[in-house]
Amino acid sequence: MKAIGGAIISGAAWVAVETWGRQLAMFVVFVVLARHLGPEAFGFATLAMVVPIIVAVPVTRGIPEALIQRRDLESIHFDSAFWLLAVSGSVLSVLVWAFAGAVAAAFGEPVLKDLVRWTSVIVVLQALAAVPAAVLKRQLHFRLFALRTLTGTVVGGTLGISMAIAGYGMWSLVWMQVAKAAVETAVILLGSSWRPRLRYSYARCRELFGFAGPLIGHSLWNFVNDEIPKVILGTFLGPYAVGVYALARRPLDLLSEAFLGPLTAVTIPAVARVQSEPAKIDAFFNASIRMAAIAGFPAFLGFAAIAPVAVPFIFGPQWVSGVVAVQILMLLGLQRTIDSICALTILALGHSGLILKLNISYTVLAVILLTAAVQIDLETTMVALLACNVLLLPVFLFLVHRIAHIDVLKPLTIFPRLAVAALLMFAVVTAWLITAPASTPQGLLIAGGIIVGAAAYVAAVIVLVRPDLLDARDMLLRLRRPA
Repeated sequence: MKAIGGAIISGAAWVAVETWGRQLAMFVVFVVLARHLGPEAFGFATLAMVVPIIVAVPVTRGIPEALIQRRDLESIHFDSAFWLLAVSGSVLSVLVWAFAGAVAAAFGEPVLKDLVRWTSVIVVLQALAAVPAAVLKRQLHFRLFALRTLTGTVVGGTLGISMAIAGYGMWSLVWMQVAKAAVETAVILLGSSWRPRLRYSYARCRELFGFAGPLIGHSLWNFVNDEIPKVILGTFLGPYAVGVYALARRPLDLLSEAFLGPLTAVTIPAVARVQSEPAKIDAFFNASIRMAAIAGFPAFLGFAAIAPVAVPFIFGPQWVSGVVAVQILMLLGLQRTIDSICALTILALGHSGLILKLNISYTVLAVILLTAAVQIDLETTMVALLACNVLLLPVFLFLVHRIAHIDVLKPLTIFPRLAVAALLMFAVVTAWLITAPASTPQGLLIAGGIIVGAAAYVAAVIVLVRPDLLDARDMLLRLRRPA
């Protein structure tokens, strides 16, 4: 019998190709756009995407994960889910288009009306691809996702850059997102061997909602939580502050996807496939957390160290006001090395209700802290955002341990030693930036910081964490045993 570990590792490899290729392409696109557009343009485009991002959740989350998680399904489950999501996505797109004026009025920015209308198209486009994508993930076939994402990013990015150079401002960002969504959906629909048949069963959809219902609620609340900082900043400080926040989030999201994405993308299908084997689940969880931390600590703290030089050099001097915000949000990345894998493991085991409760708690905490902090300035708001996540992490870990019966503390024993290694790296990079001659070109200054920081971290890790590296390797190898 084919080893489940082989399928997991193959899937993770293709996810890595997709993630890193997309991030490289998106990074290039983002840099070019940032140099042609200022914070206000990015702020308007970011606000225009708030409602479509939230509204798309019911058609992109929940049902697809239920199709992946359930072991025994008939073909009519997939057909019914496709038509349910396609119709729902169309209705939601029409509603967003119709109420675009109300969204613009809520932010006090009339220019948002037309922007929101066109971003509404993204909802139905994503709905059409949701079930075919779930079929591929269920089978651990991630190769097409790499083609989908890279093609969409290149086409959308090319259009966005061309429009920005031509002077279309914030519209270049909006049409880039629409084009990207259209191309990605087309690749999934044309490249997948699965085709929907014209049949529908309410009973089959209802069966899926036992798992999907709480997950939709969880995902919806999760996306609402992601958008809360944008809404609060846009309401109190305006589009400029939203644009700075969008830039500050960009390195965080980029590094999170590049270093954590391959692990998080395979967590639900991998754990779901071995959900009746607790030992393998524990081994996967333990190894994943450790590997995520080993890669995440130097990535997040390393970028925080070079941010004072890297941000204005890469994105342009008009973005220097975002340096401190970038550094604060890098600390949020350290938390992601834990909670992302915890949440997805719980979901794979069917405990989606827990995540919804935690998200509701986070919403209350975020609204209170961020609304108070935004009265001071943007940087204080970023500190409040970090505090919201850190305050809930112990509660999250406790509930995960109690309900899912996973030893969440065992992989965390590596964190103090990784923190020492990463702080040593931070100190070395900072010393390099301070002591380098004033005439040193910025590009050389950044490259030198990366080199000396990487050398310091690797040396410290070899001394402090070598046994854990070998242990994580052994646990991953044990996953390759036949299912």
